Amino acid sequence: MDKVTVLANAKLNLYLDVLGKRPDGYHDLDMLMVTVNCGDVITVRKADKGVLSVKMDGVPAGEENTAFRTAKLVSEYTGSGLDITIAKKIPVGAGMGGSSADSAGVLNAAKKLFGISPETAEEMALKVGSDVVYMMYGGIMRARGRGEELTPVEGLENLRTKFFVVAQKCIGATTAKVFSHFDTLGMQPKNSFDKTVSSLKTGRYEDGLYNALFLSATYHCPSIVATMFDLKNFSSAACMTGSGSACFAVFDTFEGAEECARALQGYKYKSVLHII
Repeated sequence: MDKVTVLANAKLNLYLDVLGKRPDGYHDLDMLMVTVNCGDVITVRKADKGVLSVKMDGVPAGEENTAFRTAKLVSEYTGSGLDITIAKKIPVGAGMGGSSADSAGVLNAAKKLFGISPETAEEMALKVGSDVVYMMYGGIMRARGRGEELTPVEGLENLRTKFFVVAQKCIGATTAKVFSHFDTLGMQPKNSFDKTVSSLKTGRYEDGLYNALFLSATYHCPSIVATMFDLKNFSSAACMTGSGSACFAVFDTFEGAEECARALQGYKYKSVLHII
């Protein structure tokens, strides 16, 4: 086998709380994440030793790119060169885990291509960034720590019958900037994780959705507020995902979601998605 192609799906945060800053500079998080049917297509090919090429929509990725840094770790571990192409579908700077998904996709492909163990792949994932371990597996998960402490959440299968209108007006601030501003605010969540799960189980979505980074993200990207207003014209259950700038609203029917999506004008990205 010389080539593997994988689909790296996006995620949405139905709950996100920041518990504090860690000595390593990262933050301890508590999140409820779900995988949705939007993803980047990643092809990883073996190449001659010393060759390391990552192209995103045909454009070479620099060394600061998450997928490139992941590819470098895989190359160093296996001794093989890599030629990687990524077809982007996940919007950039949206809080949907695009860069983490690409890193996870490279690792999932490398597991198949080189027989890398899941444990070794997870170690590489943590070297690259937060959420990457989750993105390797997906599902309806509680993710703690840097996103690597995963626990399946039972009783939320009803979410798979819902439709999510995801909308992004413009590219948001970097995750680092949003977290840095959050540290100056010291915001506390209005919901506990258990209250969120309870609300979602009983269909009270508007009471359960929560993102502690909302104010920090809107400070850098005010259009997030407009996005929330636009979505709430159609659904009372709306929230920002990740560190922004995309927001989403929950609908019981595809027709209701489609009506909302059609009404959104001037958006960089808008789509009706569902949990997979």
